[in-house]
Amino acid sequence: MLNELTKNGSTLSRRRMLQASGSCSALLVAGCKKSSQNVTLTVGDQKGGLQTLLEQSGQLSNVDYTIKWAQFGAAAPLFEAMNAGAIDAGIGGDAPFVFFLASKPPVQAIAALNFTSPTAQAAGILVRSNSGFQTIHDLIGKRVAVVRGSSGEYVVLAALRAANIPLDAVNFIYLGPSDGMTALLNGGVDAWGTWQPYVAIGELHNGLQAISLPNGLIEGVGFIVATNAAIQNKQAALQDFLTRFGKARDWAATHPNDFAAAFAKDTGVPLDVAQSYAANNCYAVVPIDDERIASVQKLADLYAEATLLPKSFPVSFAFNKTFQNNA
Repeated sequence: MLNELTKNGSTLSRRRMLQASGSCSALLVAGCKKSSQNVTLTVGDQKGGLQTLLEQSGQLSNVDYTIKWAQFGAAAPLFEAMNAGAIDAGIGGDAPFVFFLASKPPVQAIAALNFTSPTAQAAGILVRSNSGFQTIHDLIGKRVAVVRGSSGEYVVLAALRAANIPLDAVNFIYLGPSDGMTALLNGGVDAWGTWQPYVAIGELHNGLQAISLPNGLIEGVGFIVATNAAIQNKQAALQDFLTRFGKARDWAATHPNDFAAAFAKDTGVPLDVAQSYAANNCYAVVPIDDERIASVQKLADLYAEATLLPKSFPVSFAFNKTFQNNA
């Protein structure tokens, strides 16, 4: 199952159709402009995070539209599928979202995922336990494996910026998650910037350790993103889905062990990894606001400064404030 977790491509084997009866929610926007009945909402998920959460929290009951799930190994192929019109909406981190926006795709973020704990970390920088590396200063001139455009790369850049170290002070080696871990274990690289649950897998089952990082180093977790076509034609279903997701996150915050057990069962990761994942993914679903847009603009500017993007660009086109939570 570990190999399955570390694929970069999409996986549709767990795709399921979920349908029941009910009524359209009015919790996000006062009133539903269009009925969600007879609508199929195809949602891109990353390794069962959304689907497991909504199923276990009971938020998939009394749905008056069909939810069709598509599972992906990472945000990049999920966003590619969205750009191709294969899915209506999906979840992705802010770092891969910025890379996606550089091509000006016909999508918009309709909700943000914000940390609720100042100590929560969606990503980390791992080193071998015998390396002697403890802070980002120890990695100057070293080889750091990351997935290009990922939160793993973002956390390294953010750590460099926070420590007033030049952004080119480390040598980035671009590898997939499984290859990055292998390279670190074999000494091919000196550090590995990655995200949960890979951080937990590395720490709990491969003898790796995370270097010290400031609390709140990464400002946000990510976004729920939808195509412009879905926003126009499936707004009621999207509104209802966001409300259910928000309630599911509230459930996960008060039932971390139940969520961890379900996540372990659905993904095949060890229970201790799932428990660490649940503890380090403390976030809530919140409306898009100017502060969140500004944080993404800062990220785009940071990537441009690091020459990971040809130039910075305004990101405001990719945010939709229509979906407000009035609950």
